[in-house]
Amino acid sequence: MEIQEAIFNVFPFEIHLIWNEVGELTRLQFRFNFDRDPKIIYLSSPQALKWLKNFYFAFLDYWNFKENYIKVPHKILATDFQAKILRELQRLKIGEILTYKKLSERIGYKRAYRAVGKVLSNNPLPLVYPCHRIIGNKGLTGYSQGLLIKQFLIYRELNYNFLTSNVKKVTQIFKEGLKFDNL
Repeated sequence: MEIQEAIFNVFPFEIHLIWNEVGELTRLQFRFNFDRDPKIIYLSSPQALKWLKNFYFAFLDYWNFKENYIKVPHKILATDFQAKILRELQRLKIGEILTYKKLSERIGYKRAYRAVGKVLSNNPLPLVYPCHRIIGNKGLTGYSQGLLIKQFLIYRELNYNFLTSNVKKVTQIFKEGLKFDNL
């Protein structure tokens, strides 16, 4: 069996997946697609449908904030240095944003932030290794899927964390009773 592919829509993305012969994801690309109807656009074989379903449910877990990244069987060729970076990416929680410099310090290479950026620019599995959470010292920098998608993903994650903490605070206020004394 050779590589298998699938392309599908799930709002707001069109996602293109490539697996090796044993069903390990080797490539993930996505772009904005505002077709609200989920559908399979291309499927290379019936076997790929099983892998696509597995990916889809893992994507939903990530999308609904149940997981910090998409957890699927995957294969990536990486040096020890690259593997350290990728493992550290998977340790980041939803909404946790680091600079390239901070990430390089975390993996024990204080001055390797440019090398870290180079590794992330070649990440074949974004969202499995959530490199969108890494930014430059002065703000957003490159992303293999485009800066607009990076900005969208970061905002979505940060907004979720903001809303979650706000909901907890508001719930506590309602439990304690609203006080209008200070108005």
